[in-house]
Amino acid sequence: MEEKIQMLRSKLPSFLVEQRKVYGILSRGIHELSEQECLDNFPVVRNAIEIILDERIYQKELKDKTDLTRRLLTPKASS
Repeated sequence: MEEKIQMLRSKLPSFLVEQRKVYGILSRGIHELSEQECLDNFPVVRNAIEIILDERIYQKELKDKTDLTRRLLTPKASS
C-alpha cells in the first residue's frame, strides 16, 4: 500500500499522503473494524476529512484569486 500511495501522491490529499495511518483506517472501514474500533477512530477520521476538505477549499480559493489576478493584469482591448 505504501508504494501505491507514493505513486498516487499527486492525486491524493496531502494529509493522507503524510498520515498514511488514516488511509489504513479508511481502507479497512466498517467491514473489518469492530463497533468499538469505529467509535475509537471516529475523531481521527472526522478530523482527517475536515483537513482534506479545508485543503480543497484553500486550493479552490487560491485558484480563484489567481484567475482574478490574471484577468486584472490582462490589458483590456479599447472599444
